[in-house]
Amino acid sequence: MKNSNPPIDLSDIKDDYSQRPFRLSQHEIDNPQLVIADFWGRYSLSNFRKLLWNGFIKNLIMGQIDPLETTELYIDIERMIEVTFLLRSQTPDHPQEDI
Repeated sequence: MKNSNPPIDLSDIKDDYSQRPFRLSQHEIDNPQLVIADFWGRYSLSNFRKLLWNGFIKNLIMGQIDPLETTELYIDIERMIEVTFLLRSQTPDHPQEDI
C-alpha cells in the first residue's frame, strides 16, 4: 500500500485534530494492520533506525536535511502513531474514543 496522504494543510486543522487519526483513511482506521504491514514493507528495522538517526539527529546537527526523505519519514511515523492510538483504544483497559 503506497502512502498517498498529502501533507497536512494547516487551514484544515480543527480543535479535535490531535484527538483523532488524521493521516489514515477510513479503510485504514477499520484495518490498522494494513498500515503496519505497509510501514514494515517500506522499511527494514535497520533501515528505519538509520533513516530516523539521519533524518532527526545527524542532519539536524550537521544542517544537511533531505526535506523529501525527512517529510516522508515523518508522515510514516505519524501514521504508525495513529495506528498505535487506534490499537490502544481497542484494549479493555482503554475504551474506544470518538474517531
